[in-house]
Formats: sequence, structure tokens, C-alpha cells
Amino acid sequence: MEKFTIKYKDFMYEKLEDQFKDKLQEKYQSLQRGCLDLLDKSVKQPEELVNVQNFISEYISNPDKGTLVEFVENNDIFNFYLKYQADIDELCNEEKFYDDNPSKNNVYSLYDFIISGTKLAVLKCMEMLKEMF
Repeated sequence: MEKFTIKYKDFMYEKLEDQFKDKLQEKYQSLQRGCLDLLDKSVKQPEELVNVQNFISEYISNPDKGTLVEFVENNDIFNFYLKYQADIDELCNEEKFYDDNPSKNNVYSLYDFIISGTKLAVLKCMEMLKEMF
């Protein structure tokens, strides 16, 4: 007799992170997990991977639409930054975010600079996740 957990292992996932933890890139792994958590909360029926793919594509094309649950208000974005600070800082550095003058991006406070960098990092992370799907 075959074990249920082996036969139906594809249906046993509770979260997107459980399903894709082995496929995550080594670089920025904790940020990718954080983005998968945001996707879990934001996508209706995330068990249908086509819904996740469509959501990621829509987010990449219009990231300011505010569709990510718990990533709309500045205080939520700041808390996300605090949680994944190391990966976000490294990704922003790699993207040369710090090389631009903040006023070039309409950023006039340190708080807004952090928010802007976090949004950029999540956008780049979504692009990485899109390749995975």
C-alpha cells in the first residue's frame, strides 16, 4: 500500500514557501521567502500557481498599484525592511540604488529613502521569483 503523503505530496503544501523552498536562489533567500509570504497573503487561491504567476506579472508591470497585502502603508513597508534589512541593503547596493541622488527619485527624507529602496528590492525579488515559476 502506497503512503498518502508520498502519492499526494504535491497537494500537501500549506504555503508557497513550503512548495518552493528548494527552488529559491541562494542569494537573497530570506527576502525571497518574505516575498513568498506576501504573495501567500495577497493572491486569491495561491495553490493555483497560474494565479501566482499572473499576480507577479501584474505587480511587476505596475508595482505602485498597492496590491500586496501588508505592503501598502509606509509603516508596513518599513517593518518589512527591518525584517529583511541585510538582503534589501545588499540588493539595493547591487542595483546601484545608493549611487543616485535621492532627489532624482523624488525622495527628500531618510524614511522615504528606506521606503523607496525597499520597494525596489521587492520589485527585483518579484522578477527573480517570476523566473522560478
